[in-house]
Amino acid sequence: MSVRIDVAGDEDALEDLWEWLDAERELRGRMGWESPPAAEGTMGSGVEIAVQAMELGLAGVNTLVAAIGAWLTYRSTQASRPVGSVTITAADGTRYKIENEDPAALERTTLALTQRLHGTDDPAA
Repeated sequence: MSVRIDVAGDEDALEDLWEWLDAERELRGRMGWESPPAAEGTMGSGVEIAVQAMELGLAGVNTLVAAIGAWLTYRSTQASRPVGSVTITAADGTRYKIENEDPAALERTTLALTQRLHGTDDPAA
């Protein structure tokens, strides 16, 4: 399973997030650039970060989501470089929007992605 990551914000935000995530040992070498599917009636545009989540396992998914939360916190301190949100899209199209570094929201996203990684929606599995 791979997930795609997109950033709402300035044009440099996605590249900045790439550099931030690439500093994480568990994520390095597991990311690439990917063109998202075009919405119906459009030609499509832009790129997103693609992460091979299946190779990450539980610890790697946790690292990914925690790193995004830390990056959002960092960017919120940069008055000239604010970011609205980060969206993670699972292979089946399910979207998870992270709008701030709220620990509960990050935990929910980590749990949901981990469940998708293991092919279950049962939190006890």
